[in-house]
Amino acid sequence: MTSPFRQRLRDRDVLSACFIKTPAFQHVEIAGTSGLDAVVLDTEHASFDPSQLDVCLLSARAAGTAGLVRLADQRPETALHALDLGAAGVVVPHVKDAATARAVVAMCRYRNGERGFSNSPRAGGYGAIGMADHVTASDNAISVICQIEDASAIDHVADIAAVPGVDCLFIGRADLALSYGVTQLDHPRVDAAIATIIDAGQARGTAVGIFLADATAVDSYAQRGVSFFVIGSDQSWLRSAATQLAASMNPRRQPT
Repeated sequence: MTSPFRQRLRDRDVLSACFIKTPAFQHVEIAGTSGLDAVVLDTEHASFDPSQLDVCLLSARAAGTAGLVRLADQRPETALHALDLGAAGVVVPHVKDAATARAVVAMCRYRNGERGFSNSPRAGGYGAIGMADHVTASDNAISVICQIEDASAIDHVADIAAVPGVDCLFIGRADLALSYGVTQLDHPRVDAAIATIIDAGQARGTAVGIFLADATAVDSYAQRGVSFFVIGSDQSWLRSAATQLAASMNPRRQPT
């Protein structure tokens, strides 16, 4: 049976998440219990040691939210570590072609894949789940989200979307912009690439996701066909709240 989060992702329900960039389980609990559908632990652009990733994924389970991990690279052992700790899925950077997408799916699957087997970690119930049941449950549960963030990937995005087991194409606007030699996220070349990604997802019935700094553009992207939204991060939310507080207090300061 497919996990509820993966099924909703594949059904292209509108889903919400945020990046977690601070290796603190409290941040995961707060975000998870707020009603978000997922948290994305960002091991690509933030520092998580193995024990921190372990407790943060445990916190996601305790909070009742899907704990996804944005991987630091495409190595099978990197994905294996996250999946054994109980990640509900992986977000894989810089997927540029169908061959890479197939390799990404394979490293997340036991059957017809290359994931190394162990039922002794959290994902296998610390040995309580038998081999056959663990293989089936894991293969059905793990969401595979491929980041499309390179200009060279745009020519191959339809083929990436067609790879069996790819659940979502995740738009990386910033890296797309840089790969086109621009620094504006709304540059026409970036927007054209986004349209190509969305069209590829819709043609193949594959979900499309995007990172947004805040929720102001959610409706416009949802109307275009995006269904998975990662909005800001624990750090950006903290900075925003602190900045607002400081601004509200400034008029109350006594002149010197």
